[in-house]
Amino acid sequence: MNSYERLLDRAKAAHGSAEVFGVTSERRHVEFEANRPKNIGQSQSSGIALRVINPNGRIGFSSTNDADKIDDLVDRVGALAEYGAEAAFEFPNATDYSAVDSFDHSVADLSDDEMLDFGRTAVDAILSEYPEALCSVDVNKSSGEQRLINSSGVDASQRQTNSGFFMGVELIRGTDMLSIWDGIVTAKPINQQDVNNIVAKLLRRLNDSQNIVESPSGKDLPVVFSPSGFTGTFLPPLLSGFNGKNVATGSSPLIDKWGEKMLDERISICDNPLHPMTPQAHGVDDEGVPSRRLDLVRNGTIGGPFHDLQTAGETGTTSTGCGLRGVATTPSPSTSYVMMAGGETPNSEIFDGVKQGVLVEQLLGAGQGNELGGDFRANLSLGFLIENGEIVGRVKNTMISGNVYEALNNVELIGSDPEPVFGTRVVPWVRTRGVEVATAS
Repeated sequence: MNSYERLLDRAKAAHGSAEVFGVTSERRHVEFEANRPKNIGQSQSSGIALRVINPNGRIGFSSTNDADKIDDLVDRVGALAEYGAEAAFEFPNATDYSAVDSFDHSVADLSDDEMLDFGRTAVDAILSEYPEALCSVDVNKSSGEQRLINSSGVDASQRQTNSGFFMGVELIRGTDMLSIWDGIVTAKPINQQDVNNIVAKLLRRLNDSQNIVESPSGKDLPVVFSPSGFTGTFLPPLLSGFNGKNVATGSSPLIDKWGEKMLDERISICDNPLHPMTPQAHGVDDEGVPSRRLDLVRNGTIGGPFHDLQTAGETGTTSTGCGLRGVATTPSPSTSYVMMAGGETPNSEIFDGVKQGVLVEQLLGAGQGNELGGDFRANLSLGFLIENGEIVGRVKNTMISGNVYEALNNVELIGSDPEPVFGTRVVPWVRTRGVEVATAS
């Protein structure tokens, strides 16, 4: 009997219902700073968590990354459960789970030399056009395994690999400081083409940034959101409305709106943890509930919220298999792989017909508005002026604000080819109105 079963048996005997969750992981990375290799490092971690529902129906939770203190968890969670939240659920029974590919053995073969070469080629490509640039790079690979067992018979394991490439570029000229970044994370090993694609995006943004121009202002301007701009602006307030925690507390603006058409009919958004070889692919969530694709918005119509066990119980429904966590935290409703469907406009034509507008690429200080109400307000850390269908320069001291439901009801065009954003989002280019653009005086 290993430590998982021993801990579960002791917890069952002492408290009744119990759950054991454990994680082991290993990560290796290569870092560049100021254009030069800075560090090659490796980290390993492991931990185990115990959650119980005591006879009074209260939740106790504790965790440790010290193997010598695992047996102490039983007494600790018992003491904490006396003051814990009231459980609105029971631990789920064992069932069948979808098999989802999330592990690639060849990630382990990604060598330090290869990761160094990825960093060097990327830095050299930027410096060849912008010799004064300062580049930082993080190239990494990781593998991990987690296991969940509970007193109702669940025994679920998941193995995961990831590799990633992230790059930031700073360009300082007098009082103007430009900072851009991009990256990719995947369950497969990254390759040179992945690196080249990121570098090409960064160079495009650098090239478009050289001419600094004055931004227009107003609320009737066409505003184009790149996939990263859309992800940073619209997804946080939109997803907060679907989050089971906000539904359970009554703070979601979507309560009593399920099944209603609230957005442009061309908008469809889902969360799909079953999509293979993505950074958070899984067939079972971290509470033992089967994962499934969840349609949040279909053709502009609001679907339903995403729940873990606790928030589902608090709202009188069932978990959607969205209970995720780290080893040191209790589960919470979370998305895994958010995908937005593309439209009918080729990406290359998204600026067509724009006499004067703004392109949003990166935000600074997102989330300043009433996010739970769907509001957003943020400064542009990277934005551009569009005139006569072309980018003509970078705008500074510019802020956007608005409401996600209003903006996504005033959509003009949606790009036909969605693009990945940092591995956990796939989003198209979107052109809309109803977004306030303001400039500092």
